[in-house]
Amino acid sequence: MNVRAALAALVLGVVALVAPAAARADGPAPATATFALVIGSNRSVDANLAPLRYADDDAARYLDLFRLLGARTYLLTRLDENTRRLHPQAAAEAIDPRKASLDAAVAGLAADVARAAERNVETLVYFVYAGHGDVKDGEGYITLEDARLTGGDLARIFARIPATRIHLIADACASYFLAYSRGPGGERRPIGAFGAGTALAADGRVGFLLSTSSARESHEWEAFQSGVFSHEVRSGLYGAADADGDGQVSYREIAAFVARANARIPNERFRPDLHARAPRGEGTLLDLRRVGRRLEIDGKHAGHYYLEDARGVRLADVHNAAGASVSLVRPPPSGRAYLRQVDDDTERVIDPAPAVVSVADLAPEPPRVASRGAAHEAFGTIFSVPFDRGAVEAYPDPVAPPDAAPAPPRTSLRRPIAIGTLAVGGAAVLAGGAFTVAAALRHDDAPGQSQAELAAMNDAVADRQTAATALYVGGGVAIATGLFLLLWPGKTGF
Repeated sequence: MNVRAALAALVLGVVALVAPAAARADGPAPATATFALVIGSNRSVDANLAPLRYADDDAARYLDLFRLLGARTYLLTRLDENTRRLHPQAAAEAIDPRKASLDAAVAGLAADVARAAERNVETLVYFVYAGHGDVKDGEGYITLEDARLTGGDLARIFARIPATRIHLIADACASYFLAYSRGPGGERRPIGAFGAGTALAADGRVGFLLSTSSARESHEWEAFQSGVFSHEVRSGLYGAADADGDGQVSYREIAAFVARANARIPNERFRPDLHARAPRGEGTLLDLRRVGRRLEIDGKHAGHYYLEDARGVRLADVHNAAGASVSLVRPPPSGRAYLRQVDDDTERVIDPAPAVVSVADLAPEPPRVASRGAAHEAFGTIFSVPFDRGAVEAYPDPVAPPDAAPAPPRTSLRRPIAIGTLAVGGAAVLAGGAFTVAAALRHDDAPGQSQAELAAMNDAVADRQTAATALYVGGGVAIATGLFLLLWPGKTGF
């Protein structure tokens, strides 16, 4: 390639990187194809773990959310009777959260994404999990009913999917360790600007929203009928986290939103811990600009609200600060919705017909029911702190710089050097054997030769025997060194 062609390729590459960002900032949403694979598993392959209650509800509600956003969604969960009644669409589509079902779903998803990529369509994939997680041998995993999925397994799954970007959302104990290794004594290893340690973290296309950045528990709450972290994330994705009002939810916004929601929980045991890392060079988690049905809460009516549908399913919580407006996307018009204001314990009825509804136009009424649960004192402070743009600006930016390279995992050179040294030693011994055999064969040719020929032959035999001896000695030293490196316990400094 000449210099002019190389410069042209460089300019085209820069345009390809900059143009989508400019379109997002200044124009309509870019043409993209969106896919979601949602897994909710109450039961774990680990028999010692008690079943969860609401992982199936979380999965069904994520299905509703991603379908609202126009995503082609695959659902793996086993719904209980109550969840089947509340979510008939999920009941019709769900397949069991088992390994064979996942393999089939991934194959279908990979084919769909590849087809879109062939047509030059940008592709976004959301991989969402709610269920059990744990750590074994320093590596985190999440569970299906009959299998474990480690961070390495997820890396291999994602490698099969040729998506532009992949967003991993996991509500599970120790989910941090899906992406980052666990250090000695159970402590998480320090990470750099872009992450380190596993193949999953090294994939620059992948962004993480993980419910625990340590071995802390994940929690469910009866008032939400959901995992606490999952409900908080969905609330943000409905628009409650869109602090700047641009119709998009960034990783920084969702991370600040979840942190703000839990700020008043006094007991650290009950406070969801969050790890967020955006894909390399791209901070947007979700684009809501295509959804026309909205609920507008202006700054004059700021407060803590939660939105329920006609079935009593709690869709989202929001707490905008005074003077800060917020816009929530609304489900299709299948019945009335209800907006409960926590501050004054009133309720507003939302008719399904108008596409855009303003809280200022709704009259507050006495609430239909009061929700209380066993964990009310612990979780009742969730969303008690208002959220606004200032909370986002105070939160560290989880986006890795565009030119950041994934830090390679630290590997020891001891084993490969030992194996290489053994191979060299073995080859030297074999070569020495070859010289010994050649010397013996040459000696057998002695009868019938003249004195001069015998002298020359003896010199040649001596040379081969000397070479063989040197090879034996060198090969022996190499083999001894290789065995020492391979078998000697403890560290050797590399």
